[in-house]
Parts: sequence; C-alpha cells; structure tokens
Amino acid sequence: MMNFEEIKKYWETRAAGDSSAQSTTQDFYLREIEYRVLSERIPRYAPRAVADVGCGDGRTTARLAASNSGIEFTGLDYAASMIDNARQAHEAAGLSNISFRQADICAGLDQSYDLIYTTRCLINLPSWQMQQAALDHMHRALRPGGMYLMVENFIEGQAAFNEVRRLFALPEIAVRAHNFFFERPRLVSYLAGRFTIDEEINISSQYYLVSRVIYSKICQERGTAPDYFDDHHRFAAGLPFAGECGPVRLLCLKKC
Repeated sequence: MMNFEEIKKYWETRAAGDSSAQSTTQDFYLREIEYRVLSERIPRYAPRAVADVGCGDGRTTARLAASNSGIEFTGLDYAASMIDNARQAHEAAGLSNISFRQADICAGLDQSYDLIYTTRCLINLPSWQMQQAALDHMHRALRPGGMYLMVENFIEGQAAFNEVRRLFALPEIAVRAHNFFFERPRLVSYLAGRFTIDEEINISSQYYLVSRVIYSKICQERGTAPDYFDDHHRFAAGLPFAGECGPVRLLCLKKC
C-alpha cells in the first residue's frame, strides 16, 4: 500500500501524462455507470450547490453541469495536474454553472453545499483513519439535510467477484497499491448518527460478472488481452443492477 504522498504523486503524474477519457480509470464504461446513477439522483434531491470531491479530469462534473443548468457545480481535487486538465477541457466550453479548484478533502472544505458526491475518491486515502476524517469534513460542509452520494469500492464485493473468477479458473484481481477499499460493516457503524442511508445499491455486480469473468474467460481461452472498449463492457454497462459480485457501491446518505 502506498502512503498518502506517494498516492498523490501517482495521480499528479498520471494527469500530467494523460488527459484522455481514461485518465482516472481505464474502465471507461464503469464511469458511464457512475454518471448514469448520479444523473438520475442529483435532480431528485433538488440541490442548488453541488461539489464533486475528487473530480479528477472533470468529465463527470461537466456532463452533470451541462444537464442541470440550474445547479452550481464545483469540481475539487488535490492533484493540481487534474485541475489543470479539468479547467482546460471544460471551463472553456462555456458552461456558466461550473468551476474547478484545487482542494484536499483531508484538510476540510471551506464552503457549504447542498449535495456532495465522490466517485472512487476516498479509496485513494491510505487508511481508515484518513477516510473517517474525510467523511467528517464532508458532513460538516453539507447544509442541514444535505446529501452525500458515495460511489466507492468495498472489499466484500471485491472478494465476491474474485470467488466467481476462481470458479472459472481465472486468477484473482488484487486491490491496486494506491487503493484502500472500504469494509461495509465498519463504514455503516461509523455513519450512524452522522448520516442515514436513503438508498444503497451495488452498481457493479452484473457489470463485473460480464466484464471481469465471462469476457476475461473468453480472452483467456483465445489468448488475447482484454480491451476496456470491447462490446462486452459496453453492453454490460446497460444491465440492471442486481447481486453483490462487484466492488463498487452507491450509498445515498442524508445528513442527520
């Protein structure tokens, strides 16, 4: 597991060398799933001010801002190179309801918001203690009754899809060195008294079973390398949500 400075340097270096749609994750269609669930839920809570904490290259932020013109979106990231990419790509597009600035969630947020969301952001903090601090900072930054839409990875789902991979004689996929996945029981216990869970869905199970098991087995038998843009990924991203064999969950959390 990398330490905090090593992880930050990893993202700075990655952003400096890649401004493509895969700059924050190779899995393009996983980002499509994340965008879909956020775009369906953000209008439901009728926020005026929204923060994307860990916005990366800002692609998701900009897409959401474009389809919600009455909401002010702020993209925040601790990696200066990511913010540079986001500004160059999106502030020039003419959207009047979006801005980007460098900020570290571990140091807190200096503005208040009606809604905050993260997409695989807090898993880049190398300890549960740092994740707790980040959760507390977001809780404080939310206005009364505000919402936190948490899209993050959980170790239970990682273990579940690896168990299915073993049934197909596929090797285990390890958690990457710059990631620290949540343990759901520990998280839920910590949220008590801070947030209530309005909705919770595993948004990756069907997608992972197709892309990380079925498609991976096909590639293994053919002796070919997996391609994140293969049609198995594209079609799997449109499947309904069901099951627990994937690491990525959505929790819609209301501030107590």
